[in-house]
Amino acid sequence: MIRPLLRTRRGTQPETVLFVHGTMDHSASFQRVAAHLPGWTVAGYDRRGWGTSRTLADPQTKLADHVTDLISAASRLPKPIVAGHSYGALVALIAAAQHPRLSRAAVVFEPPVCSLPWWPRTAPWEQLVEDASARGPAAAARALHEAVVGRPTTGQTDEELEAAGTALIREMTDPTLSLPSIDPTTLTTPVITASGSRSLKHHRQTALHLANLIPAGRHASIDGADHLAHVTHPQALAALIEQAAAMDGG
Repeated sequence: MIRPLLRTRRGTQPETVLFVHGTMDHSASFQRVAAHLPGWTVAGYDRRGWGTSRTLADPQTKLADHVTDLISAASRLPKPIVAGHSYGALVALIAAAQHPRLSRAAVVFEPPVCSLPWWPRTAPWEQLVEDASARGPAAAARALHEAVVGRPTTGQTDEELEAAGTALIREMTDPTLSLPSIDPTTLTTPVITASGSRSLKHHRQTALHLANLIPAGRHASIDGADHLAHVTHPQALAALIEQAAAMDGG
């Protein structure tokens, strides 16, 4: 079993949070959120294909492998709050469904639960990557980065963009991604689904309706945020993590 690198900052309080990053990202992007949780034990890892775990992915890597890695990482911590962003949020939801006692609660920001009716058959960013990938993986990485961040890529070599694009295409074209992976109505873990008020419509709708389906779920909208709320609105996301701990009676 592949065990991704787990980075941990020990805190002075009993609370622990484990961050799971999304596509075209890495664990260090949650540092701003962690700064607003000064007493917490904060942990994160780079998923297969990204950051320090870039070489751990291969053409056969699927969504289930990322779920297995999260379960492995979480089992090494004292029942954490799991906070996932985008693809990482979907991984967190599936792990919670498979192992209800693995975490105290989950905070999931705009998970791509493609099997729900509020997710379009062809989502804009997925179509963008599909079109750009005809020009190669690096072009796909550049196109998605500009669409999400709002500006062209800078400071990355062609080799880095090629690697990022390869991992990006692998994740977005994974056929298991569109299969029903969870039944939200059976989740017993407390879950806060979050979205940004400026995010794409299907991201907001999916997060909102998902919270209504989860028995111990609730939705939170981060005002003024888009898909990169963990970077632009870290204090608001940290507050949701603290609220998730309270949902569990922590």
